[in-house]
Amino acid sequence: MGAAMRGVKRFGGLADSMRSRRLRFLAAAATLAALPWSPAVPSEPQHDPVLGRVRPAAILDIAPEWRRGHDDYHPDPSDIDVIRSAPDGSLVMVYFGSWCSDSVIAVPRFLKIIGAARDGHLKARYVGVDRTKKEPAGRLEGVGLQLVPTFVLSVRGREIGRIVETPVTTLEHDLALLVRKALTSPEP
Repeated sequence: MGAAMRGVKRFGGLADSMRSRRLRFLAAAATLAALPWSPAVPSEPQHDPVLGRVRPAAILDIAPEWRRGHDDYHPDPSDIDVIRSAPDGSLVMVYFGSWCSDSVIAVPRFLKIIGAARDGHLKARYVGVDRTKKEPAGRLEGVGLQLVPTFVLSVRGREIGRIVETPVTTLEHDLALLVRKALTSPEP
């Protein structure tokens, strides 16, 4: 019986210790919850929305996180080689929202990818849209834009494919897969 009582006391102490740790954890969580909170990417942009046709340099000047996203990204060189081999007449239309957290991540990375593949035939155009997926000049007629960012690869006016909102793998790999598809697609 003495051994059993010692075990109860020892495990009882463990339960008290765990309860004490749990209470300390809950107190710390309540303290953190009461602190002012700021998301990493603001829910509302701290700048005017960028609308219509935009030059790449202007995109990187939207806010510091756009420039950082570009400068800190290192695309896979093997995917860049494939992208560089895009057929003549290849164009990627990039539809993005300067207010959109996915655009803040993907568009600067895309600019880095295009810059790394600049010796090839692939061109890009950028169109900023508002929250209703519209832009002032009405260039979105027939695009079927639902989410941003959307990257639409076409060759000589024929759509090959899209990367919508977030890539399946990495942006450069998904784009390389579309370029491979363009290289193997029969001419219309």
